[in-house]
Amino acid sequence: MSLFEIKIFLASSSELELERVHIGDFFTDINSILLDTDVRVRLLKWEIFDPSFRGERKQTEYDHQVVKSDIFIALFRTKAGKFTTEETEVAKTAHKENKTPQELYCFIQDWQEKREFDVEELKTNLGSDFIIDTFEKINDLKYKIVKILMPRFTANNITITETDKFIQINSINIFRKEKKE
Repeated sequence: MSLFEIKIFLASSSELELERVHIGDFFTDINSILLDTDVRVRLLKWEIFDPSFRGERKQTEYDHQVVKSDIFIALFRTKAGKFTTEETEVAKTAHKENKTPQELYCFIQDWQEKREFDVEELKTNLGSDFIIDTFEKINDLKYKIVKILMPRFTANNITITETDKFIQINSINIFRKEKKE
């Protein structure tokens, strides 16, 4: 059995650390459901790489991982940090040159406080190759990530269904949908 791996690079500033942890746990849950299949989701983020110095700056190592990913996702709340911005530029350039990553996404969290960046300027800088959307809470983001994964799962005989209360993968609940008020 040959393993089909979907590599997703997740970029964001440290202010979204909790969301990054939630997404990591979410991918672990997805992979546990997929144990009996030949499909895995691999999350690439700076926290999982060896922090020791290897002759080049660490960010350059992370940028190499961006280029190896199938899907690139950038998250923003109030900051557009220089490393996240660099990663989005690397993803955009690699996508234009080699179509890797194959898909580019940017999710901007709905936030009432003042931002340190201009949202419209960010959208302009990202360009038309990025699919840009917003998210409110973590389950909203998880839902959008499942939608991103759906075509790849379907192509590999993994079923994603949506009930009134849950999103399911191969008939197993992966998370409870938020109640609409």
